[in-house]
Amino acid sequence: MKKALKWIGIVLAGLVGLLVVAAIVLVIYGQAKFKPTYANRPLYPIAADTSPEGLERGRYLMEDVTLCYEACHTFEQPFAGGSEEINDGPVSAIFAVPNLTQDVETGLGSWTDAEIARAIREGVDKDGVGLVIMPSVNYRALSDADMAAVVGYLRALEPVRNEVPPLQVNTVGKVFNALGMFGPSPVGEPFTAAQEAPAEGTAEYGGYMVSVGDCRACHGADLAGGPMPFGEGGPDPANLTPAGELPSWTEAEFINAVRTGQVPSGTFLTDGMPHYRMTDEDLAAIYKYLLSLPPVTPKN
Repeated sequence: MKKALKWIGIVLAGLVGLLVVAAIVLVIYGQAKFKPTYANRPLYPIAADTSPEGLERGRYLMEDVTLCYEACHTFEQPFAGGSEEINDGPVSAIFAVPNLTQDVETGLGSWTDAEIARAIREGVDKDGVGLVIMPSVNYRALSDADMAAVVGYLRALEPVRNEVPPLQVNTVGKVFNALGMFGPSPVGEPFTAAQEAPAEGTAEYGGYMVSVGDCRACHGADLAGGPMPFGEGGPDPANLTPAGELPSWTEAEFINAVRTGQVPSGTFLTDGMPHYRMTDEDLAAIYKYLLSLPPVTPKN
């Protein structure tokens, strides 16, 4: 009996030791994956498009299509960034989003056009540091022309001095981030070739707008919806594949739902769903793209 207890004690001690080692490894991994530095990262040449057409396209993309304006970078002043303290279970953080105005000291005024483009499409900032919780994985889809228009729009913003603290996350949060629980890593491979958008009005262009609109941030990589990590207990994001309700909606009903939040039954979508102000043509292309997807049932 004593020998058996001795071996049980040895096994338990070994398991505890393994757990401690695993915890240490996770902590080190989490720290290494948080804001990594990419030395000698190349810059793909992008020049701001400040033509009237470019500025209007940039305004449309930044204000009506992407979530940059309403969801993240606007606190007290448009695009001036800000921060807030977050405590969600074991995760605590100072959630901070940068000032995108042209202030030289606190915004993008000292950045080059190519550095701004790299941060948006590749998830790497002016100093070669990887960004955190930035949907660059979707913004990689931006064509060179649209990227130039976005940079042109940002260049036209009035400078707003707003010193934003750096994003800070506790150890548990860094581990969760490294494990992909806050979404995929923003950092992608450097661009080395020109990138064009699909032809407007096609299903492929609809897929392009789905990426630029950051729909997958809520509806998942396969757009099948379902529970979100760290969800607050509200309704799950809808299944946008043909396995959901979309095939029973007309194109006009889809456009109205996205723009106003009202679905064909007369009820309204959750407040977490932004009211996109995309054109009818772009929303029609998205509708066409979503119906072309394979039906996927979300995993609970």
